[in-house]
Amino acid sequence: MHLSLEAQPSVWEHGCINTIEECNSKLQSVALELSRWYDLVGLSLNVKKSEVMGFGFTPKIISINNESIKPSTSIKFLGLTIQSDLKWNAHVDYICNKLRASAGRIRFEGRHFTVKDRKTLYFAWTQGSLLSNGLAFLPRLNSGQELKLQVACNSAIRAILRLPRYGYLPLSSLRQQLRIPSVEELSNKLILEAAWKKNYLAVTNRNLPGATTRARSNLEMIHPNQNGHRSHMISTKCDIAWNELPIAIKTEPVKSRALNMIKKLAFKS
Repeated sequence: MHLSLEAQPSVWEHGCINTIEECNSKLQSVALELSRWYDLVGLSLNVKKSEVMGFGFTPKIISINNESIKPSTSIKFLGLTIQSDLKWNAHVDYICNKLRASAGRIRFEGRHFTVKDRKTLYFAWTQGSLLSNGLAFLPRLNSGQELKLQVACNSAIRAILRLPRYGYLPLSSLRQQLRIPSVEELSNKLILEAAWKKNYLAVTNRNLPGATTRARSNLEMIHPNQNGHRSHMISTKCDIAWNELPIAIKTEPVKSRALNMIKKLAFKS
């Protein structure tokens, strides 16, 4: 069970929560209601595996069935590390460790394999770990976090080619020769694919009144509001990405063809 509660001045002003004390009180009452619901449906709530995290404040320890749950600064949900400050440092570090571990596996278990076979292991172990929940966090990373992931991926590329673990090498060139996409290219591919899936039917089937403008001819969405937290939302990034797609992809009715065109567009470098 994961519990979270947000305390923000904007929420307080609308009368939802007025004080930190009320925040903690509501959190305790919700926890007790969840515990009661578990009992009513015949399930057992494992308090030791339950977590509580606050956004914008640090909640107090809550008690369920005479057992205490201490607040956490981060929780893991479906393999994704969520931090109370809504940053991605912990998850990036976790993924980097997995990428370097996959490099070690490629180097050891693929020592008798060909380069082609070790490349297959890369796509399964390294890129597979990178793309797990990729759409949830990759488009939100800053350049430093993206570079950190790329350096970790480079350790696996060294393993594919049986190169030394340390020292300067033209890894970008070697990666392109292996036809392995970069972290940036994978991020672009994910958001472009999500943009097509989200907006294709809605945009191509719309019938708007008024004159035909250049934006309407290009099947563009109304530019989304990017103030505050909205700029980090995947739905916002999808709408922006949709407007940047070529008209040939926007109008492609066959999903497999559209996704293949997006792949070529994202990996054209």
